Amino acid sequence: MLFLDFLRETGLIKSECICHKCNSPMKFAAKNSLSDGYSWICRKSTNNKVCGATKTIRHGSWFTCSKLRLGEIFMLTFEIILGSATSEIGQTYSFSSATLADWSQFINEVILDYVENNSEKIGGAGKIVEVDESKFGKRKYHRGHAVEGQWVFGGVERGSGKLFTTFF
Repeated sequence: MLFLDFLRETGLIKSECICHKCNSPMKFAAKNSLSDGYSWICRKSTNNKVCGATKTIRHGSWFTCSKLRLGEIFMLTFEIILGSATSEIGQTYSFSSATLADWSQFINEVILDYVENNSEKIGGAGKIVEVDESKFGKRKYHRGHAVEGQWVFGGVERGSGKLFTTFF
């Protein structure tokens, strides 16, 4: 239950749920037949009839469509964000390469959406932004100039410490 409390407190799953049938608050209840062990259930009684509507605790979260257990998703997400190699994650947790590829892409999309929706512009009148660039790549036979690679640009606003990074 501590893990589920953590997920609820951090907003990864809902901390409260409203019944879609009768618009009443639902209860968080144990349900051993489910892989997560809990569900939302409506206990509202009208004319001696209990509504009884149920929703999975995953409803409305990014866990909604996954067949993995919540703990597996959490550990997989943690490992991907840490930058662990997918081959190591697959061996450690016995995930298929297809599952790893799907979740890696999904997590990257969620992070990108977050960054795009929560970014703010830096600079402006009277502000100085220091910009730099680097190219990351491999040198042929470890000699000469970089022939393949990824350009990375970044900038820091003096005073505030606000920054940006991007790549091409």
